[in-house]
Order: sequence, then structure tokens, then C-alpha cells
Amino acid sequence: MTDWNEEVDVLVAGSGGGLAGAYTAAREGLTVAVVEATDKFGGTTSFSGGGGVWFPCNPVLQRAGVDDTIEDALTYFRSVVGDRTPAELQETYVRNGAKVIEYLEQDEAFEFQMFPWPDYFGKAPKARLDGKRHIIPAPLRAAKLGELSDSVRGPLGTDRHGDPQPDYLIGGRALVGRFLLG
Repeated sequence: MTDWNEEVDVLVAGSGGGLAGAYTAAREGLTVAVVEATDKFGGTTSFSGGGGVWFPCNPVLQRAGVDDTIEDALTYFRSVVGDRTPAELQETYVRNGAKVIEYLEQDEAFEFQMFPWPDYFGKAPKARLDGKRHIIPAPLRAAKLGELSDSVRGPLGTDRHGDPQPDYLIGGRALVGRFLLG
């Protein structure tokens, strides 16, 4: 048990998906503490092979000349999700996801690339089978993280079999690494 007596503006439990919130709070000038149950960052995010996000019409896709529209993406999303979540929440996600990528790309620690992964439900209205709604974090050289390079969970071969750490973080590990770098 560690005796801890520190006051912060934001306390984040878990360093997988929680790193996005921790990063954003710190970037906006708040003091942040991330508590993690293990000695490695990343949680299950680190085991994501792609680390991808489905944010239609984001800046990465726009720079690549993708001809998608928010209305088409929203039609697809609503047809797949149905009424399991409020339509207002669905619209907020689809319309604002691109802003998240725009925000992250203002920091040189973040770099994304298009990943040709088709929409999962290819027969749904306005589905894209060309994979032009999906992006992933660009691979990150582990050495860029300095002393934190061995602090990112995974990959599975390293965690389970003792394989050496690869020179590059890819997929979810690259996303975690980029949040740490930022």
C-alpha cells in the first residue's frame, strides 16, 4: 500500500482509454494524476492490433481526398446502431469525431494514417467498403519515448513469452505511446 496525499484537478483510473482524458486535461492546463493497477501503461488498448478509430471526414481522410460526407456516415451509423443509444448521442459522435483528430494533430506527438478497413456492416445503407472512414496512429519509434519506452504494455509476445520489445510501437501501443509523448 502506498501512502498518497496529493491534490489534483483530474484523477484518471487506468492508462488505456483513460490516457485520452488525462492528456486533454493536462493540455488544457489542469493538474492530472493517472493511477494504474500495473507497472505498465496502456491497459487493453495496448493489445489493439490497429488502435484505429472510426471518425468519418476527419482531417487525415480529408487530406487523402476521401469523398465521404457526414450525412452518409450518419446514415450508416444510425442503421447499424439503431435505437440502442439516443439519436442525439449518435449524431454527436459522428459529427464531432473529426474534431478530436484535429485537436490531437495540433500536437506534433500525434500522427495518424488512413487504414483501409471497410465498415463492418457492408450491406448497411451508405456503408463504405473501401475503408475510407478508418484511421490508425502512425507507428512510433520506441526510442522516442526515452525512459518510458519499456513502460508501454505489450505486445502479447513480450508479455506472454518474453520476446524482446520491438523497435516500433504499432496499433494501440502506438496510440498509448503518442499520448505519453504528448
